[in-house]
Order: sequence, then C-alpha cells, then structure tokens
Amino acid sequence: MKKIAYLWLLLAATAANAQTANSPRFVNHTEFGGLFGRVKYSNPYTGNQEQVDSKTSLTIQTFNGVQLNRRLSAGVTLGMDWYKAALLNLVAGGVRYDLVGRKNVQLFGTVDAGYAFAWFHDDSEGFDTKGGLMVNPGLGIKAGKPGSAAFTLALTYKRQEAHVTKVPLWDQKERFEDRVYNRLALRLGISF
Repeated sequence: MKKIAYLWLLLAATAANAQTANSPRFVNHTEFGGLFGRVKYSNPYTGNQEQVDSKTSLTIQTFNGVQLNRRLSAGVTLGMDWYKAALLNLVAGGVRYDLVGRKNVQLFGTVDAGYAFAWFHDDSEGFDTKGGLMVNPGLGIKAGKPGSAAFTLALTYKRQEAHVTKVPLWDQKERFEDRVYNRLALRLGISF
C-alpha cells in the first residue's frame, strides 16, 4: 500500500510540475481485449498429477492522465480482469510513450504497475479471494491524426498476483493458494 501511495504522490508532483510549464492536456486511453496463457497446476483428483490447460480471460481498462510533453503521458489506470476463478479490479500508475512512427501511425510503449483488488468478486462460502501486485508492460500501434482520437492495438505482458484462502479439508488447519497469472494481453482501444 505504501508503494501505491508513493506512486500517487509522484504522479501528482509530476502533474503539478507539468502545469507550471504549460497547461497540460488531458489524455484518455480506453481498451478491451483478451488475456491468453497456458497454466500448469497439480490436480488433486488425479493424484496431484500436473496438468496444463490453455486459459482465455476478458480484460478492460482505462488510462486517464496528462500529456507531459509531445511523446510522454502519465496518469492512473483503472481496469477489470475476469479470470476463471477471480474477478480483479486494478488500480495502477501508468505511462504511455510514443516511440517512432509517421504522421498518422505511431508505435508506442506502455507500462502500468499497481495493485488489484477483489471488490466485485463474489466468493463461495468459506473462500476469501484477495488481489495482489500487478505489472503490465507492452507495445502498441496508434492510428489517427496527432492531437485527435486514434484507434489502438496493444500487445502486452501482464503479471497479476492473487491470494485465495480456502476451506480446510479433513486433516488441514488452513488451506490457501497463492496465484500468479502470467498472461499475454491483446487489446483494442481508442485514445484521445
């Protein structure tokens, strides 16, 4: 929690500094897409034999911030990820940076880092799901006139932690699972 508070303070100081130089321009980048990955896990119903499955999840997020210079914007990212066993809501600090490109098409870099909460997740009785740290770096393409709305396509890596406390079995005093979701995210969005 201290890291998130420090990140908020850093973003506020950056935005205050940008306001003294020029009047900052508001930036929004809203995206939706899929999270794709392969999961290896022990199945207790087959004698703890390891199994591998492909997983696909839905993701949506919005980045709201200020344009610090012609290429760099910083702000806050809010989002929601629907994993099979968890619905996680992320709050993160984010940066968008235009790397290279022609007039109407830009290659941009994106980084979001923060924490996910389980505010809207509904657990079964005896279970308790909590979110955890999240990092999401990647690259994307932005197509549109500079200074106006643009369509985006982003390919990112998403690492999301979660902790689940479970109902103890017959011979256990406690039972829990620490999950790490490693996913490839493909998102389509709009930026202005």
